[in-house]
Amino acid sequence: MPPTLLPTTTAALLSWGLQSTLLLGAGWLLYRYALRQERFFDFNRRFLLGLPWVAMLIPPLLSATEPGTWLSSWLPESAPGGSGLLNGGLLPAITVRELSGGPLAGPLPWLLGLYGAGVALLLLRLAGQLLHLHRSTRHLPREDRPGYVLVRTGGRRPISSFGRLVFWDETAPLTAAEARAVLAHELAHVRGHHTYERLLLEVARALLWPVPFAHLLPPALAQIHEFLADAAAIQATAGTPAGRNETAPAAYPTLLARLALGQFQPDLPLAHSFTQSFTLTRIRMLTTSAPLRRWKRWLPLPLSACLLLTLVACEKELDNSVPPPPPPALISAASTVEAAQHQPGDPYNYVEQMPEYAGGQEQLLADIGKLVKYPPAAAAAKVEGRAFVKFVVSADGIIQAAELQKGAGEDKPSVSKALAQQLDEASLNAVRNLPGKWTPGRQNGKPVPVYYTIPITFSVK
Repeated sequence: MPPTLLPTTTAALLSWGLQSTLLLGAGWLLYRYALRQERFFDFNRRFLLGLPWVAMLIPPLLSATEPGTWLSSWLPESAPGGSGLLNGGLLPAITVRELSGGPLAGPLPWLLGLYGAGVALLLLRLAGQLLHLHRSTRHLPREDRPGYVLVRTGGRRPISSFGRLVFWDETAPLTAAEARAVLAHELAHVRGHHTYERLLLEVARALLWPVPFAHLLPPALAQIHEFLADAAAIQATAGTPAGRNETAPAAYPTLLARLALGQFQPDLPLAHSFTQSFTLTRIRMLTTSAPLRRWKRWLPLPLSACLLLTLVACEKELDNSVPPPPPPALISAASTVEAAQHQPGDPYNYVEQMPEYAGGQEQLLADIGKLVKYPPAAAAAKVEGRAFVKFVVSADGIIQAAELQKGAGEDKPSVSKALAQQLDEASLNAVRNLPGKWTPGRQNGKPVPVYYTIPITFSVK
């Protein structure tokens, strides 16, 4: 199976949605109540830009690190010192599932269709806004300038910016110093690549549209962009002789309020508009004198650690397919009893050093899971059951005497014997064709044969 981070079952899709909601919701609440009022704008900008992608990618990455998945092969192996196989020679059960009606049966295709329709709708809306912006401004006169393009609107559009374009309303009642301040504001958007950041966040919003917190991020990022541009405008004009008089920090909020009250609402939702962008909030941020509480920038670290630990704990709680190895003391006690009762020539059930499969228990279960194929006829008839396959790991590390200890249909008299036999044969073939090598078990330092039994469950969903 090729590596993928996409959910392939209904449970995986719903789990991804719930975990993404938890991560994004926690991040948004942290920003809303701890970071939003602070004036480290560049940190807040990066936080909002990275938050949706973290919420989107962390859940599938955690799922991909589960035993038997492609990403788990890149992770360090567990510490040596034990095979990890269960005492008594009984391996954990392996479940082979067949989705009735095909790989996308049940509610999964409907959920994927609904999700895809929402993503497509939001992306089409974004494309429509870009097309409207292009059509409404393509005939306006343009002038190439260093680092940007000045587009003269003649009063048909307010002062705003998009990408490298600065839309300039030459009819606006601005003095020369005020015009320099407003232009510096828009150039801060251009040089900071704010348009591309907004577009990137809109794409993330489309991909996370079922998560309600995703729709709160674009307005918050646009607000931070305005804060950054305001700070750049004041800094750019404060050093000029005219700027010290007419656009000093105290006069800039007055200019902002005057232009906001005198202009109309722009019909360009993706453009950065000087006159209609969170005016009261911007004025309050410009006039505040509260000290910077830089320690708050470290708050995402403990929050992230707590959330990751919670998600990992939930993943382990839900995945009980590979239980932990038994304590060495129990194996030692069992092997002592076994040695006292053992008949010469018979395989052992317990030994001092149990056999080890190449790669450990997780690799053994993964290999068997790949080899077991649900018989098509049994899957079509929705025949389920559990087969117990018993085998011996010889003193040479070779699987011998693989046999059916209990058939899949023994507890189900109503099940067709022929179909149940197909499940049994599939289980036996998987064990007999294991590709890995075994390190034989040892008793008193000598290699000895050891019994193992593995239950294989067939389930139709």
